[in-house]
Amino acid sequence: MVKLPDNVKEALANQQVASLVTADKNGVPNVCLMGFVKVRDDETLIMANVFWKKTEANLKENPKAALSAYMPPMKAYQIKGSVELIDKGPLLDEVADWVASKMANLKPKGAALFHVEEIYSVSPGPSAGERIS
Repeated sequence: MVKLPDNVKEALANQQVASLVTADKNGVPNVCLMGFVKVRDDETLIMANVFWKKTEANLKENPKAALSAYMPPMKAYQIKGSVELIDKGPLLDEVADWVASKMANLKPKGAALFHVEEIYSVSPGPSAGERIS
């Protein structure tokens, strides 16, 4: 596991929408806009599965994913790792409460833990594309 640096945590906490990229077992990519992503601990993100269809199917076939984190004006990161789907239990209850606190009319059908394995800078400039963790 890789620890999330404070600047990446800050970008995740301040972004409006993240992009989650998955691929099926044949490598066909899918991108999903994510409104519910937050840091759970130094090595894990938590996400709400509200409308996932292809994303959920892909993660069942291939748990690897990449997530963007962007904080204007110029901080951007790509986080790669493995995703663990959660469809019941206390973690799903926690995610349901979190989603309801932001948008009362939404009910997640699941949750996911994103275990961070690599982090890259994708901010404009000479360090774009470099691994930072």
